[in-house]
Amino acid sequence: MKMIAIFLAALFSLLTGCQTVTTEPVAYSEDSESDIFDPETFERYSSIVVEAGTPEKPVDMRLWYTRPDELTADTPVVMVMHGGRRDADVYRDFWGAYANEYDVLIVAPEISEEDFPTGWGYQTGNWVTPDSSSVDETKGQRNPPEQSSFAALERAFDKLRDAFALEATEYDIWGHGSGAQFVTRMVMLYPQARIGTAVAANSGTYTFPDWSLPLRYGLKNTGVEEEDLKPSYAHHLVIMLGTADNDPSHRLLSKLDIAIAQGAHRLEKGKNFYAANKAKAEELGTEFNWELETVYGVGHSGQKMSVAGARYLLAGEKERALFPLDDDSDGDESGESRQKNELLQGSGAEDDPFADMD
Repeated sequence: MKMIAIFLAALFSLLTGCQTVTTEPVAYSEDSESDIFDPETFERYSSIVVEAGTPEKPVDMRLWYTRPDELTADTPVVMVMHGGRRDADVYRDFWGAYANEYDVLIVAPEISEEDFPTGWGYQTGNWVTPDSSSVDETKGQRNPPEQSSFAALERAFDKLRDAFALEATEYDIWGHGSGAQFVTRMVMLYPQARIGTAVAANSGTYTFPDWSLPLRYGLKNTGVEEEDLKPSYAHHLVIMLGTADNDPSHRLLSKLDIAIAQGAHRLEKGKNFYAANKAKAEELGTEFNWELETVYGVGHSGQKMSVAGARYLLAGEKERALFPLDDDSDGDESGESRQKNELLQGSGAEDDPFADMD
């Protein structure tokens, strides 16, 4: 009993001691300087859903955005395309801080799996039906251009302008991985898009100016002719390549011969794609406003390439080109080049053509 009494006395003393140091609770206020609870933060980082389809193909597209504190009619727009995981909110967050820093409206459109299923719906823009093949042009068929995800993005831009009372007549666009595939094909297949500058970072495959191959590697079943490439080449397209994205065994790269023929890894594929289109523009005698931009020490990282993309698009900062093209490259083909050209004429069975999910 004595021990119990001692214990109770000690407990009472502890409780009364605690009361002497209790402070008044701090009331929450909307005027708090904490960004964590600032309603304005949640208003700047948000999303809207807009109608972006046609009567034949209705589309409700969610636009994840970050707006600057001062949003005006003159605020420019940057579209940030997600990867194959359709994680538009993640890519919006990669770019979110730049909205205030550069007074731009950052918008990450979500090209949903429901509206545009598989890589045929997203990476190739719904230009052909999902039963198409990257190695057999007899499979599938071409969709009406107005039902493409490229056209849906254009309509979403109009709805965005209405929602925020913007006067912007064009937008810049950036994509990484699968998003870069979308960007390059939008420029090549849908050049009427109101794009200012397009940046395609670390794409895993490209659509070459080759009419012996079907989409996604060539233009055989696209309805695009040589003359149609002239407005595509007039666009300002930047092929942005991380110098460390040079792993030929990367788990997301297609192992098809036809894919390997474009280059052993993303770094080489991007260089070859740029060179092939530069040569085609020279053959057509038309202006060529594409650039090759390198990002030193960065591999296949959407987040790190976002930093480089923002630096280029918003701050106008460039790195010295790592790949000065050899003016003598028009001479006799090397054995390696001949082998690649042969491979580009076709290769056996098709594996998953859209494995480049990031």
